[in-house]
Amino acid sequence: QALLQAAGIDIPPGCVCAIDALEAMVDQLEFPVVLKAVSAELPHKSEAGAVRVGLQDAAQLREALRQMRLDLAAAAPQIDFAQVLVESMVEGVIAELMVGINTDPQFGQLLVLASGGVLVELARDARTLLLPASDAEIRAALESLRCFTLLQGFRGKPAADMDCVIASIRRLVDLAEARRDCLVEMDINPLMVTADRCIAADVLIRETVI
Repeated sequence: QALLQAAGIDIPPGCVCAIDALEAMVDQLEFPVVLKAVSAELPHKSEAGAVRVGLQDAAQLREALRQMRLDLAAAAPQIDFAQVLVESMVEGVIAELMVGINTDPQFGQLLVLASGGVLVELARDARTLLLPASDAEIRAALESLRCFTLLQGFRGKPAADMDCVIASIRRLVDLAEARRDCLVEMDINPLMVTADRCIAADVLIRETVI
């Protein structure tokens, strides 16, 4: 998260704490919130039941933590689950995108843009660009996605600020370029798009040790 913030990329406000310390924080939280398990051994949290969204009060937060413990014990008993991340819930989301940057040994860095969230594998709605790519190429790739309809404003929802979306993706590309020598993979899923913001809600970064 520190890398993203330093690059000017918006992330939800939140804090990491030990599970045992969460109860003492409850009265200080502004609901609704999102609860996520924190572990380097959990690169894809949703599949393991390690994410709970839309928690409206302390009772729902406590129940979400209880259920998360059960789910993780069943899905990944080897995980040392000792910390959680509590984040503010992002409101007014128009669409969710996946932004991935991978390093191919032959072609170099590749940018993947796709429908995000839980739809990333189900929808199979993705475009790949060889980096470096211009803003015009990024815009064209977005416009070719089926989920672009959501970004234009769908069923009465506002349209996204496409300049903001492209600028956010550009910052991610620039961050990847700056870390080219060590970056293996950067996966933002979802990049939540509102009418005037883009928020990187979940991030996976893998790097080699130089």
